[in-house]
Amino acid sequence: MLVSFPKVIVPCAIGSCAIAYVCSYFISVRKIFGGTIPHTMQGREWAKETNKRMNAWPREAAGPVVMNPISRQNYHKI
Repeated sequence: MLVSFPKVIVPCAIGSCAIAYVCSYFISVRKIFGGTIPHTMQGREWAKETNKRMNAWPREAAGPVVMNPISRQNYHKI
């Protein structure tokens, strides 16, 4: 007996994605196992200071070196 793709496999794949989302939500957002969110992720002050430090870091390479090229202005999507 063959397994029908639209009747069995597609609903199972959608159901497993839903179960994974619910588990992820309750573990990371609702924190059912306890724990807290670190202060470095709660406020924007830490991110601002980190970016300031990354931009002020002295460079020793030949040209300008960017620590995180995706978040900088010189990155262009093709």
